[in-house]
Amino acid sequence: MNYKFASLGLACTLFIVYLSSIPDKSILGGGSLGEQVISNLAHIPAYAVLTFLWLKAFSLRGFRGGSKVITPIILVCLLAFAVSDEFHQSYVPGRTASAMDIGLDVLGVALGFLVFRFNRRPDVSQVKEHDVNTATRQDKQDHTG
Repeated sequence: MNYKFASLGLACTLFIVYLSSIPDKSILGGGSLGEQVISNLAHIPAYAVLTFLWLKAFSLRGFRGGSKVITPIILVCLLAFAVSDEFHQSYVPGRTASAMDIGLDVLGVALGFLVFRFNRRPDVSQVKEHDVNTATRQDKQDHTG
């Protein structure tokens, strides 16, 4: 486990819970339509960052197949968190639970997952093995040609 990313993931999770505990939907001010749209769309980057942090925290490079095992568990937990957060909001005065917000959270989780997948560095042992195989093939070609 990467404790730096786990700490950041926990802080991000708690920040989302804090924000959803604030009574009254107009966190940004007067609650105009534009502010509501911005507030709703903020779910996507918030959950993208949350997903990225938790996936980085539990990224197990030294354990073969570790990411294949833990990644789906993390994604399911994040989706359950999104649903539970909306349920929690239904008990906060001036706030409501929204299926649209859950959908935006799911988009954020998907975006965070994609950023994580494309941000990963290759496993060092696989790179070394590839380099050795490439060098061996090149050496054979040099001696036969």
